Amino acid sequence: MNLIHESAMTVASAAQGNPVIATIVVIMFVLGIQMLEATVEQLIWGKRFEHWLDVVIISGSIAYAAYVVYACALFNSDR
Repeated sequence: MNLIHESAMTVASAAQGNPVIATIVVIMFVLGIQMLEATVEQLIWGKRFEHWLDVVIISGSIAYAAYVVYACALFNSDR
């Protein structure tokens, strides 16, 4: 849990406490993960397909983005 908190605080610090920028950073990482996943699927099976891992990754990303917004609030309250 401490690793997740530290990474969220790092994103909040890099975004200078701006939750919009921090959420966009998380979205960019999700897009990168989805592109990597699609590439691996295409290399192994010849085509991309939907499966349960997509739902898990997206759900976890939504939860992490919400936690990053909370980390931005913590970052801004320390000023």
